[in-house]
Amino acid sequence: MGIVDGIDGLLQDKIIEITEDNFSTYRNLGGIDFLRRSRDSLRSDAELKKLHEVCQKHSLTGLVMVGATHTMTDCAIASQYLLQNNCTTNLVVVPSTIDGNIHHKYIETSIGFDTASKLCSQLIGNMLTDSASAIKYWYFIKIMGGKTSHLTLECALRTHTNMVLLGEESEFHGETLNDIVGRICDRVHERAEAGKNFGALLIPEGLLYSIPAFQHLFDELDRVVSCSADHAATIKRLSSDSAFLSESLTPQSLALFNQIPAIFQKQMLEERDDGCLRISAFETERLLQHLCGEELKARAKQGVFKGKFGPVTHYFGY
Repeated sequence: MGIVDGIDGLLQDKIIEITEDNFSTYRNLGGIDFLRRSRDSLRSDAELKKLHEVCQKHSLTGLVMVGATHTMTDCAIASQYLLQNNCTTNLVVVPSTIDGNIHHKYIETSIGFDTASKLCSQLIGNMLTDSASAIKYWYFIKIMGGKTSHLTLECALRTHTNMVLLGEESEFHGETLNDIVGRICDRVHERAEAGKNFGALLIPEGLLYSIPAFQHLFDELDRVVSCSADHAATIKRLSSDSAFLSESLTPQSLALFNQIPAIFQKQMLEERDDGCLRISAFETERLLQHLCGEELKARAKQGVFKGKFGPVTHYFGY
């Protein structure tokens, strides 16, 4: 039996029989687009009650869930609920994450990370070839991975890009955004002096979470929006009412927010899921490209930087 549309489909009882015929065109091609997926949420009383009803209705002896830490937590909660309600359905989780953030002595490996690193590395390799061929572009490449930099590091080890940023490393050294921008510009400057006005930089999508000031800003905005009854109305008010924005943030977070160009302020407010920032949708690569461009212009005016800087941004995402 296959559950269409993930957890949402499970709660709506969208269950089909998987046969040789209906699965034939998906065989050996991954198959996630056969059943599809949805958000992970299996924790409320209503959701757990519906799960119980579906399992009983179809006499399911087992339910296999594929996912990462959130799915594992859902499974633990759901297992306990089914046991307490005398349901004999066994729940099994197949660890699956491109982030590479599941580690346990009883888990040999997880699905996804190896595939994602090989696929992204192939794309990065194409960018490196293009960079060395055109000799006029700096590629700012953002890599998926949530708040961890494991995938970014693996891709860097496979492709040997000119520079890689790691959130964990920035956090360890207590770097600010200006520190990171300065490091990138130093690398661009160094290559320009060698006559190489091109290169490639890998950026983990959760980089900004490694900077304490940004983490506080994100947390404060998440709290304001998540705790409101109407998320859309609150986001609109934060965007249009400067007084409300000032009241909602601490002075430090407000100062940081006001330093960010307007287009990125808009993303920070509007790109949300259940009230929380969708970090994958925030264009960190474009923010860094913009700030590096401004810094290099300043260095050029001072007569320090004499090279050329032609940035191009990419996001190898989900």
